[in-house]
Amino acid sequence: LEDPAFPAEQAQKRKILRERALRVKEILATPKFAEVWEPYPFNSGYFMCVKLKGGVDAEDLRVHLLDKYGVGVISSSATDIRVAFSCLEEGQIEEVFELLLQAWKDLAG
Repeated sequence: LEDPAFPAEQAQKRKILRERALRVKEILATPKFAEVWEPYPFNSGYFMCVKLKGGVDAEDLRVHLLDKYGVGVISSSATDIRVAFSCLEEGQIEEVFELLLQAWKDLAG
């Protein structure tokens, strides 16, 4: 913490997380996702959550997404999925949500 470079490094990391959070919000505003889930409010932290619609169980979706698409998320209840966007590069974020959408469609029938 005493390193003179620390404040600049910290500011850089905050900027990266903020940009990722803004990209997530932009993607989630796409109308095609509205029928599938409702995003919970979030800030430029490390993760965000969506509430699934259509009767798809979050744990079933989590397992299917991991097994079929190789993407890991957390199911925190029967309806809630948590996505850690902090570990994704900005260019990967849309693909993760597209795969989440596809996995939901697979299970919704």
